[in-house]
Amino acid sequence: MDRLKGQAASVRNTVSISGGNESEVSTTHIAMFQVGDKQVTLKSKEPVLINEGNEVVLAGTDKSGVFKALAYKNCATGAEGNAGWFGRMLFGLFFPIVSVIVWRTFPGDSFSLIPKLFAMMFLCTGVYMLASGANVFRAVGVVKEAEA
Repeated sequence: MDRLKGQAASVRNTVSISGGNESEVSTTHIAMFQVGDKQVTLKSKEPVLINEGNEVVLAGTDKSGVFKALAYKNCATGAEGNAGWFGRMLFGLFFPIVSVIVWRTFPGDSFSLIPKLFAMMFLCTGVYMLASGANVFRAVGVVKEAEA
C-alpha cells in the first residue's frame, strides 16, 4: 500500500450513475486531481471533499502512472473518506455463505454440475470482495498512521 501526501491541484469531480428503470440506482463520486507530479483518481459512494490547494494524505496503489487512492484525509478541513470497506466485507461474508448453501442443497446427483458452478462463482466473488474490503481497510489505516 502506497502513501501520497501533498497539495491537490487541477481538482475535477464527476459522478457515475448506474442502474435505473426498475433496478436500484448506484451513484459513484469520482475525483481526479494532481498531487505533485502524480495523477490521482479516487472513487467513493460519498462526495469527495477535496478542493484546489488542500493538503491531502492518500493511500492506494500506483498503477500505470495513475495513483488509485482508496482512502484520503483532507488535512486542511479534516474531512476523510474511503472507497467503502464495510459493504465489501459484508458481501464478502455473505457470498461464501450462499455458496455453501447452494453446494449443500444439490449433493452428488448427476444434475448438480450447474448449481455447483454457481456455488463456485459465489465463493470466488466472496473471496474477491473480502480481499478488496481488506485492501480498503488497510488504506484507511495507512492514512490514519500518516496523520499521527
